[in-house]
Amino acid sequence: MHRRDALRFLGAATLAPLLTPLSASERWTLGRRLHSRLAVGQAGQALSAAQMAQLRALADAILPKSDTPGALDVGAPEFVDLLLAEWYPDAERDRLIAGLDALDARCRAAKGKSFAELDGPARAEFLATVDGVRGEPGSPERAYSTVKEQLIFGFLTSKPIAELVRTTPIIPGRFDGCVPLRGT
Repeated sequence: MHRRDALRFLGAATLAPLLTPLSASERWTLGRRLHSRLAVGQAGQALSAAQMAQLRALADAILPKSDTPGALDVGAPEFVDLLLAEWYPDAERDRLIAGLDALDARCRAAKGKSFAELDGPARAEFLATVDGVRGEPGSPERAYSTVKEQLIFGFLTSKPIAELVRTTPIIPGRFDGCVPLRGT
């Protein structure tokens, strides 16, 4: 996935049902607050070690490191774990975790390994089967879609990415508004 694709999904991340009652400013504040708590070592612990390994592999597949930091570099998986532990109602969190387990089971059936054990091309090939499909609550497709949205939310609200976005010119190059045109 390219960085521009991540920005395209920003709208989906900010429209997550869980955060719907919050304004854009409140969502940004929530994201920054969760990241600051992660910086001092507070983790959510909603996921088991195997589920965290799967979440880290998903984060690396969705937003890998390139010339900019990736999701793993900014702590997006830990952000999602904290979000699950503190913001999700129990029933919704359990449904999402069941969907992640079903996603891993489907991966084992299709590829013979857990998602975290796959290499990059195999991960991309497997994710192509669930990406873009919304699915029913508790399904692997819905779990992937929700986790993807939350990873992008965590990625974009992290300090390194926020600084990068803040200092990146929207229109690269220079603008010369008053230049003579050749007349015809």
